[in-house]
This record gives sequence, C-alpha cells and structure tokens, in this order.
Amino acid sequence: MKRLSSIICHLSFSVALALCLASCSGNGGNTYTLKGTAAFMTDGQLELLDDQGQPLDTIDVKNGQFSYTGQADSACLYTLSAIGWENGVGTAQFFTEPGTITATLTEVPQQSTIGGTTANDALQKLAETTNPLYDKINELETLVYTDTAQTYDQLALAGKYQQLVNEIADKCKEFAGANIDNELGFMLVIRFIDPSEDAALLRSLIAKMPEKFRQRQQTKELEARLQAFEATGIGQTIADFSLNTPQGEPLSVMSEVKKNKLTILDFWASWCGPCRREMPFMKELYAKYQSKGLGIVGISLDESASEWNRAIEELKIPWPQMSDLRGWECSAAQTFQVNAIPYLIVLDQEGKILQKGLRGEELEQFVAQQLQ
Repeated sequence: MKRLSSIICHLSFSVALALCLASCSGNGGNTYTLKGTAAFMTDGQLELLDDQGQPLDTIDVKNGQFSYTGQADSACLYTLSAIGWENGVGTAQFFTEPGTITATLTEVPQQSTIGGTTANDALQKLAETTNPLYDKINELETLVYTDTAQTYDQLALAGKYQQLVNEIADKCKEFAGANIDNELGFMLVIRFIDPSEDAALLRSLIAKMPEKFRQRQQTKELEARLQAFEATGIGQTIADFSLNTPQGEPLSVMSEVKKNKLTILDFWASWCGPCRREMPFMKELYAKYQSKGLGIVGISLDESASEWNRAIEELKIPWPQMSDLRGWECSAAQTFQVNAIPYLIVLDQEGKILQKGLRGEELEQFVAQQLQ
C-alpha cells in the first residue's frame, strides 16, 4: 500500500506534477513577468499559489488580459487559478524562472497553456504529451466506478492501467533527459524518477546536469539516497540486523537466512489491506516450497504490538516475524528504502540480494527457478 504522497497515477498531469515537484530550487535572483489571457472571464481575479498550494497574491484580469511581475529568486512550480471557478477551469502551472512567461487560461479544464521561457515551454510539451494518457486512465477509473456489476475483465483492465502508467513514466524520463539543462529536467530527476527502480538512469542524468544543479542540496540528498539503494541493490549482500519478535525477543535476520536456500523478506503491516489480501498466496507459496528450501521472514511496519500480534493470529502466518514497531520509520525499512508495502526481497543463503519487488506469479516463477 503506497503512501498517499506517492499515489499519483490517477491524477491529471498538472496535479500529478505538483505532487512530484513540491520544492523550489535556487537560481540566482531575477524577476519574471507573467502575461496572459483569460477570455472566458473578461474581468475578474486570479489567485497565485506557491509550490505548497498556499496563496501568495491575487492578479487582476481586465478585458480578459492580465500581467504580473514576481521575484524569481528560486525556481518553483507555481499555480494560477481563476477565483470563483471550479474543477480546473482557468488553472495553469508555471516555473518561476527569469523572463517573460505567457499563459492562456481556458474554460476547458487541462487545456490552459503556458510558455515563453525554456522550462515552461518544455513543461507545456510534457503536458501535451502526457495529458492524453491521463485521460485514458480517467476513462478506466470511470468504468470501474460506474460498472457496479463488474462486467469488465479486471485482469485486462489492470494490464491497460499499468501500461498507461508505464507510458507516462517513460515520457517523464525521456523529458528529464532532453531537459537536463533546465528546471523541468532537474525537477523530474529530483522528484519523479524512483531511485529504487532507475538508479543507473539517475546516475547518468546527474552526471549530465550543469554544475549549478549538481551543487543544489536536493541533488546531494538524492545522491545520498542512491548510495543507500546501491548498497542494498541486487547482487549486494545484506548486513545482519536484529529486531524483536512478537514475544519481545531479539531475532537476527541472518540466523534465519542461513537456515534456508532461499529467504523472502516480507515487508508488511496489519493495517495494510493489500498485504492482508496477498497473505493467502504467500502461505501457499511457503507450503509448496518450504520443503525445498524456502524461508520467509516477516518485517512488520506496525506501531501497535497488539494489532501486529492479532493480525499474525488472524492470518495464521507460520513464518518468523520481527519489528521495531516504528511504522514507516522501521530501521529495516529505512535501510532497504521501502516506501510501499507489501514489498519483498529475495535472498540466497549467504544474504545476497537476488531479486526485489517481485509479487504473485513472477515471484513464484523466480522461487521455482532458484529451487529447482
């Protein structure tokens, strides 16, 4: 179950990007001029929101036109929103970079445009590329919500959904590379590309950044995260660690790993619905391959010992369990950079990481191959 901040796949491009780009980057100290039209409202006002969605100022619209000058001390992703209108009418986002920025606000949601400076031109092209994909995702979600009889093929629908999500991710990576010398590329690298899935790509993109981008604090923090991911990447051997069992006794993870030819570290929690729904499959997998050398160690992201123990009993989980009852701050979860559960890591008998993130049929195929 992903944390709320990472659930962006079903959102429109503008909202999704706002979640990804929730920070500003220092760029010197200049001004920007924002000019544009909002013909649908003739006279009225726009609200200027900062990168956290907080109101900064209001902008008057006269005869469908507006102009505003602001400081570009930092490159942020700001939002323009027509006051008195709802559902995305008259809304657009722009980077606060020096120069003249042009905006055309429309009554049709998601059709407003932005441009005039390097990063904003690129932002507009990215929106034009990805918005049709988000529209298709919204169509699939509408089908799910309206077809209460569930006459659609759930597996096929899930496949289409994932394909669209992957296409959006690929486009964002493509734009990151093509715009690595401007603020859009920088922000996509810092906030969109997942280090756990694309560490090599991120290393390559960081190396291509202008030096001023590489010296930013966000870049240095990303490089630290990458180093942590690489230390626990496929092919690396984990360091031993100990957490408490449900009985409050310390348990060394390597003491369990060495008992088995193959061990799955299962990050889960009692409050995680997807984790609970997947548990019957995990139990079947364990029963089928335990005699051939498969072990599982559950690592819970619970905070309540009573809830953790109750879930173990209700789900009848047969393998060893461990936790420090610190929720998302679980030391093991931090070490392995776990930001969504259920999450599985497959180890050999020496603790070398063989695979990460497999689930369902892919996981069983991998286990079968390793234990044949």
